[in-house]
Amino acid sequence: MQFSTTAVLSGTNITHDADIAREAIRTHEVVRLSPAATPADLRSYYDALVEAIGTPVDIAEDFANGGAPTGERWSEIRYRSDIPDMAAFRHSKNAQPLHTDESYVSTTAGVMLFYCEQAAPRGGETTFISGATLVEFMTNEEPELLHRLRTVSVRFQKADDFKNRPILQEGENGSLDLNFNFFCLGADPDPEAEKLNQDFHDFLQTRLPSELVLPVGLAPGEGVTWRDDLVLHGRNSFDAETTGDRTIWKTGLILPAA
Repeated sequence: MQFSTTAVLSGTNITHDADIAREAIRTHEVVRLSPAATPADLRSYYDALVEAIGTPVDIAEDFANGGAPTGERWSEIRYRSDIPDMAAFRHSKNAQPLHTDESYVSTTAGVMLFYCEQAAPRGGETTFISGATLVEFMTNEEPELLHRLRTVSVRFQKADDFKNRPILQEGENGSLDLNFNFFCLGADPDPEAEKLNQDFHDFLQTRLPSELVLPVGLAPGEGVTWRDDLVLHGRNSFDAETTGDRTIWKTGLILPAA
């Protein structure tokens, strides 16, 4: 599987666009979705697009209720001036550290999709690093930390859902499966797991070369998909003053069998 590509879509023909997007997602970890014509109604277009690509997953969470599921398809990632910056990354303008979205989700979608309603005046790019690139770098530069990623189980949890497993799992065919979110560590963690969570976060924040990370900025109407088990993603900080200065919508997607 290749790392990233851009899928040029019509913005009007759902069947055509879904076929192009689905094939790109099957063969790439990160896919920028770039409609040639900006859809007049973004929600209707992206609802129809995800339904035509595969099976959308209702992933929205209630910020005011500890992240409990709401049963809605689209999760709001909107700057809100009324919420303190560190209260919730999805409503702040701060940079967000690299992570996986489904670190605590026991039944995963596998593919995540953003579409942009309003771009920030400056910054706000979503950042990605391929798991394969990460492992290659750590093999040479951080072998002891890499060994712990493979062998120490860490419990990540939000509301009542959780996963407890190593941050990095690898199949016999060399396939990778990443699972990490520093801020979702479960309560009363094992000391070894707690230290690994901190050490890996510190490595990603301070010792990972920036040239290994791909920034993807979206214009209104554009989208991006990523394979959540194959990459880590984060966000660059951005300028914003008014609620809605940056607005992104996110859902999960299960691809049909090939």
